Amino acid sequence: MTVQVFKAIIISIVITLHLRERGFFLIKLHDVSKSFGRFQAIKSVSLTIDKGEIHGIIGASGAGKSTLLRLMNLLEIPDDGEVEINGQNLTNLSSKDLRQERKSIGMIFQHFNLVANKTVYENVAVSLQLASFPRKERKSRVMTCLEFVGLETFCGKYPAQLSGGEKQRVAIARALANSPRVLLCDEPTSSLDPNTTAEILGVLEDVNKKLGVTIVIVSHEMEVIKGICNRVTVLANGEIYDTVLIEPSRIQMMDNSPRYFVEQLTEGRVIADA
Repeated sequence: MTVQVFKAIIISIVITLHLRERGFFLIKLHDVSKSFGRFQAIKSVSLTIDKGEIHGIIGASGAGKSTLLRLMNLLEIPDDGEVEINGQNLTNLSSKDLRQERKSIGMIFQHFNLVANKTVYENVAVSLQLASFPRKERKSRVMTCLEFVGLETFCGKYPAQLSGGEKQRVAIARALANSPRVLLCDEPTSSLDPNTTAEILGVLEDVNKKLGVTIVIVSHEMEVIKGICNRVTVLANGEIYDTVLIEPSRIQMMDNSPRYFVEQLTEGRVIADA
């Protein structure tokens, strides 16, 4: 570890402790549990996520990562415990108040969840319609979000005409439409190639730094978590094994040319054949 990295980690720890002393956490789970039948997916988990951070959740398949993420906006209702967002206890809200509070919580998914028969523009606009966003301001807001993710010229295209990375950018734009304070990301890059993954992580980093949105990202890919997160919670069998502070390192872009792939596949083959 270099001196610069060590200093950065110490500064980050000091800032984190200072913020917590002043109550600057945005998400707080207290003894949250969730079962599906006899299977206990989440076991009395307590976790605090600070305002403005990018927090990763990683673990093996079946560890409970996605379930824990969905508990944060009550897409899954906890059997026990409390979920607090920005000082508001979601578990005590009526259905109407919960729908209102969810406007401040954006979410993107592994498979994008775009509406196939709607254009890029319409896919972003639908979230504003559902939130009763003022009709006269919708077009401007949609275009602002599409410009942020670099898709302002794609308004009339349909999902089938987009690449995986472009679909995820539309999903991010849709999630940003209602100006959320929190963005929950469930395996947002698992179906993308390495270069597209790096691009999407760059967009998410911009969302965090330029818009001040707190991000929670679930992934089984270590490079993704190490590439963008400030703190990481390791989950195992529905329980927190540890939460660690890290210094994010960007994912490096790779050569996408067919020649590069052939070189990588045949590297060392002559020696092996000999």
